[in-house]
Amino acid sequence: MWNVTAFIRILIGASIPVGLLDASLAIGLVGAATSLGLLASLTAIRPGELSFLKRVAGPAVAAALVPMLWIILQMLPLTFWAHPVWKFAGETLGTPLSGSITIDTGASLGALLLWLSLLSVIISAAAIAIDARRADMVARSIAATAAAAALILLLYSDPVRAWLGAADAAHDGTANGFLVVVLIGVPLGLARALDTGGYFGGRTAAQSTRSRRLLTAGAMFCAASACWYGRRGAAIAIAAGIALVLMTFAARKLHLPRWSSAAAVAAIALIALVTAIANRHPDVALAIAFADAPDELVQSTQNLLADLPALGGGAGTTATLASTYMDWQGATAKPVVATSAAALIGQFGSAMFWTSIAVTIAGIAAFTTGARNRGRDWSHPAAAAAALLTLLLAAFTLPQLPALPGVIVLGAVIGTGLAQRISRSRLQSG
Repeated sequence: MWNVTAFIRILIGASIPVGLLDASLAIGLVGAATSLGLLASLTAIRPGELSFLKRVAGPAVAAALVPMLWIILQMLPLTFWAHPVWKFAGETLGTPLSGSITIDTGASLGALLLWLSLLSVIISAAAIAIDARRADMVARSIAATAAAAALILLLYSDPVRAWLGAADAAHDGTANGFLVVVLIGVPLGLARALDTGGYFGGRTAAQSTRSRRLLTAGAMFCAASACWYGRRGAAIAIAAGIALVLMTFAARKLHLPRWSSAAAVAAIALIALVTAIANRHPDVALAIAFADAPDELVQSTQNLLADLPALGGGAGTTATLASTYMDWQGATAKPVVATSAAALIGQFGSAMFWTSIAVTIAGIAAFTTGARNRGRDWSHPAAAAAALLTLLLAAFTLPQLPALPGVIVLGAVIGTGLAQRISRSRLQSG
């Protein structure tokens, strides 16, 4: 298992250079690497740990299979559900085409591979993180990767690129994928720094204190870098993740009853909701109402969403259709949509998207409850809950973000949170 742990740590660290490769090549490399990691982890896992892994990760994996099955369904030649673009193409070519829901089968196949990679990393990380020492290794690897990604974001920010004489390239989207890693690293580093009762990497009190200081500094650096690059949208998402970690820590420290913790969460959520509604874009879909984007981009995205079928158009929909709705950007501008949520609706359709949002919220609640009730090592499920909340809000405030390299890091955080959400002794006694 230690060799598998090293492999996962290398894979997490490799998420930085992977994000700089060509998209199709990067997806293939990630798929191959995560498959090997999954095979190795399931081969090396101990029998007792395998039983525990099935019980803690089984429901989450089952829920994650639903979007994967939907992507497969979107690629099938279902003429009666096919996107209208297939009929138009057939009429143009004078040849009947057997269309599908997706308008780009190749892009949907890449999305399927990414989703399988995410599942592989989740299962592998959960198998490794059953042991608290290995979970700490994975967490520290993620924190280090997030700090490296934060440095890249600073180098790609507008002021730095302008100072280097490359202002025109600042919006090429190269660093957007690293923003996901940085957003995840903020709550993870903070949660690990606050976890004074669980296992920590240092063998002495001085080493543990030094590690906590490094984690705190890394989380602050990640937060500053993300806010510098992503501005208001990133700041809102990070603030929510930090708030969830601090509230979980305070509830544990003060031994607050569950009802009082829930009431505090509800009150803060209500205040945040009222504030968000007061600052939303009027008369547009909820998915883009809170976008930190120009009004022209919001309106063009609204027009695109209004014309999309209810079943979506598969992966690559926004890249294919967005330029039709965004003449105001000019011919040289890269087609984008106002938020990641809008891009996901274009891919999956509104019904599957909002179902996934509901499942994500349920996952946040489950991880938060696990962190609240955990005797030690509570920081791992707390980090998973806060990371999901951060990315959930980022989807509604930030533009479309590339899936790589966030897939690897997010899968490792979720898997570690699943393994440490419930202690093995408690599960066996129950």
